[in-house]
Amino acid sequence: MKIKGVLKSLTAAVLGILGFASCEKALDIYENGEMMCMYGQPYATFKAVGTVKDKSGKPLEGIRVAVRLTVPSSSEVKDTVYTDSKGEYLLTTQAFNGPSSVRIVFEDIDGAANGGEFEKAEATPDVKQTKKGDGSWNKGAFEARANVKMNKK
Repeated sequence: MKIKGVLKSLTAAVLGILGFASCEKALDIYENGEMMCMYGQPYATFKAVGTVKDKSGKPLEGIRVAVRLTVPSSSEVKDTVYTDSKGEYLLTTQAFNGPSSVRIVFEDIDGAANGGEFEKAEATPDVKQTKKGDGSWNKGAFEARANVKMNKK
């Protein structure tokens, strides 16, 4: 009987070292009525949103929008989206602990296809918390909004 208990404990320890876990003894954290495993790092939902237009106010389609998040105790997180026919962009991602700063780079990569060639533009919008976390590992939701007007080359 003692050997069986020792084997169970040893197996659990080895699996834990290898990164496998069980929710059987997890904290009583529930989301949408289901128990969640709480291991890893605190996280937050992040959204970058805005519009890209030329100086006359015409929306620019196909502009590459590179979003660079700096998160506490981590390196930079990079992701890219493109503007739609209304010149709008939306990037939604997970960021550990919530972003501390954001830098967004806008670049015309299709040449004259969108009405001309445009100079690269940059924005460093403020990061605003749009939803509080649950007091546990979910740090809530954050948003950075940047509307830019690009100059022709």
